[in-house]
Amino acid sequence: MINVNYYELWAIASLMAVFSIYLIYLVKRGADGIPLIITLYLAGSMIFMFIPLSFYFASPSIYNLAMVLASSSGYMIIGLLPVVYLVTKNSKPRLREKWFVIAAFSIIMVFSEASMGEAFYSALYNNVGNLLLGVQNYWYQATMIAEMSFALIYGFKKLDRGLRTFLAFTLPVMAVSPVALDLHSFVFTAIWLSASFMIVSTVAIYEVLYKERMRASQSTFTAIELMLVYTLMMAGEFTYFLVGSWYLYDFAMLAGMFWFIYRSIQGPSSFKGSYLKDQKLAFSIIVLTFVMEWFMGAVLDFEEGLLSPSIAGFLSSLSLGFISPYSYLGLGAIFDFFSIFGTVTGSVWFLVMMGTEMGLLAVFRIKGLKNKENKVRFILMISAYAIYTLYLPSFSPISNNVGYIPYMWSMGLGTNGPVTASVLLPGIIGTYAVSAILSFMFGSRQICSVTCTAPLMYQGTFYDSTKSFNRTSKLGRKTLTSRLKPWFKFIILGVWTIYLTSAIISYLNSANIISFTIFGNDVTVFLYTFFFNFLWYIVFISIPFMGTYACATQGWCSWGSFNQAVSSLGFWRLKVKDPKTCLNCKTVDCANACPTGLTDMRSSFIKKGEFKSFKCIGVGDCVEACPYDNILFYDVRHWLKEKIKKLEKQNKLG
Repeated sequence: MINVNYYELWAIASLMAVFSIYLIYLVKRGADGIPLIITLYLAGSMIFMFIPLSFYFASPSIYNLAMVLASSSGYMIIGLLPVVYLVTKNSKPRLREKWFVIAAFSIIMVFSEASMGEAFYSALYNNVGNLLLGVQNYWYQATMIAEMSFALIYGFKKLDRGLRTFLAFTLPVMAVSPVALDLHSFVFTAIWLSASFMIVSTVAIYEVLYKERMRASQSTFTAIELMLVYTLMMAGEFTYFLVGSWYLYDFAMLAGMFWFIYRSIQGPSSFKGSYLKDQKLAFSIIVLTFVMEWFMGAVLDFEEGLLSPSIAGFLSSLSLGFISPYSYLGLGAIFDFFSIFGTVTGSVWFLVMMGTEMGLLAVFRIKGLKNKENKVRFILMISAYAIYTLYLPSFSPISNNVGYIPYMWSMGLGTNGPVTASVLLPGIIGTYAVSAILSFMFGSRQICSVTCTAPLMYQGTFYDSTKSFNRTSKLGRKTLTSRLKPWFKFIILGVWTIYLTSAIISYLNSANIISFTIFGNDVTVFLYTFFFNFLWYIVFISIPFMGTYACATQGWCSWGSFNQAVSSLGFWRLKVKDPKTCLNCKTVDCANACPTGLTDMRSSFIKKGEFKSFKCIGVGDCVEACPYDNILFYDVRHWLKEKIKKLEKQNKLG
C-alpha cells in the first residue's frame, strides 16, 4: 500500500494543468505540421503514463512498476517514430485546418485528465478504477476548469460572438460538478447551482439564436450541440437519483469538456441554419430544451423530497401511481408513461424552473415594447405566474385551501382534485363565474394572456419569433383567419364532452353513487394530467409544425375556449383610430405579428373600424407592430368612459 500525500497529488495535478494549458496554447496559436504532431505526441504521453500508474497505485509491485516503465518507454519510442520519420524526410504536412486533428487533440486531452483522475482514485482507495471514476474527484475538476478557462480567455477575442457566449455561460455549469466531492451537503448545493447556471445559460443560448434569427447562422448547430451536452448532464443527475450511479453524468462531463476544448480551438460549427426557416432545426432546439428541462425538474423534485430516490421510490412517488406496463393489453404501459411524464411537468419545481427561464425571456422582450398597456400586461403576466401559479397554490399559508376560493380552482376541471360537493359551489362554480365576468369585461386575455402559464412560455423573445410558423407550417396555415372551421368546433365539442362527462362521474363518485376510476385515479384528476401536464407540452414543443398558441387556435384547451366564448360576447375588441390608414397600409404588419394567425383583421378594420374574434386573446402584438400607432385595445373601461362622456354631454345640453 502507498501512503497518499494530498499535497503531492495537488502538485501533480497542478503540473498536469500547466502542461496541458501549454499544449492548448500551442494548438490555439496555430501550430501546424511537425509542431502539431509533436503536440499530439506529448498529449498522448500523459495517458500512457497515468493508466499504468493506476494499477501500480492500487497494487504496488515490481511487476506493476515494470508495466509503468514499459508502457511509458514503449510509447516514447513507438510514438516518436512517425515524428522522426517526417523530420528526416523533411515533410511539412498541413494539418491545421483538419477538424479531425483538433477533435483528436481534444479527445486526448479529455482522456488525459480522466486517466489522471483514475490514477489518483487508485492511489486513494487502493483499487483500480476506470476513466469515469477518474472524473469523480476535485483534482480532475480543478484541472479541467483551469484548462477550459485558459482555452476561453486566450482565444476570446478571436471567437465569434455566439460561440463566445456559449462558452462563457457553459464554464460555470461545468465548474460546479456534484461529483467533485463525495459529501451529501456539497452534492445538494452543487446540483442546485448547476441547475441555476444551466437555466441562465439556456436563456443566453436562446438570446443568441433570437438575435441571429433572420440569417443562416453557425450558432444554430453549435447551440444544438451544447443542448445535447446539457441534456446528457441532467439525464446523468436523474440517473444518479434512480440507481445511485454517477457514470452517465461522468460521461456527460467528459463530453462537455471535449465540446468546450474542441469548439474553443476549432470555432463554431461549420454548418449554418436559421431556426425560423427550418422546421426541423426549430423542433430539435425546442425538444432538446424540453427534455433537458424535464430531467432538471425531476432532479429538483428529488432534491426537495417530492420524489423518493431509487427506481422503487420514484415509481411510488408518481402522482397517478404505477401499474404493471404489461397489464390491460398494454394499456398499463401507456398509463405509466402519462403518470411519469405528468408527475414531473405538474410539479412545483418544474414550474419554478420553467417560469424562471421563460420569465427571463419575457423580461428581455419588455425592452422592445412600445405600447404602455402591453408593458403593463407583461408585468402582470410575469407577476401572475409567480403569485397565481406558484406562490398561492404551493407556498402560501392558504395553499391547502385554494380549492375553496373562487378563481383559484384554475384551468377548469380537475386541477385541485375530484369534483365534490364541498368545492363545487365556492371553488369550481365560483371560478367559472368570476372568470366569465372578467372575460366579459376585459376579454379572454385575462386568462390566455395573463394568468395562464401558456402566455409566459409563448411570449418571450425566442418563442415569440416562432409565430412565423403559423404561416409556414402546413397545420399552422389551416388555423389562419377568424373563421372557426368544422374540425376546430369538433375538437372543442369533443374536449368539453369529455370534461363534463368526467365531472359528472367524479361528482357521483364523491357522493358514493357509483364507483368508477381510471386505474385508481379520479377521472377529472387523470384528465387534467393528460390535457395540461402532457398534451399541452406536446402542443408546445410542436410549434414548428402546429404554430404558436395551438391551444387557442385549435381548441385543445377547455378552459381557454370557455373564456374565449365569453369574451366574444363581451366588450373586448380591437379598434382603429382611422380606418383610412388601414386602407392605405401596404405592410399589413398587424396581421403578420398576430401569434394566433388572425390574418383577416385588416379587412375588418377597414369595413367596421374594429376587429372582434373568438380567437383573439389580446396578446397585443398587432398594436406593437402597427407602424402608424393606429390600433388600440377596447374593453369595459373604454365603454364606461364613452357612457360617462355621453351623459356629460347630455347634461350640458340639457
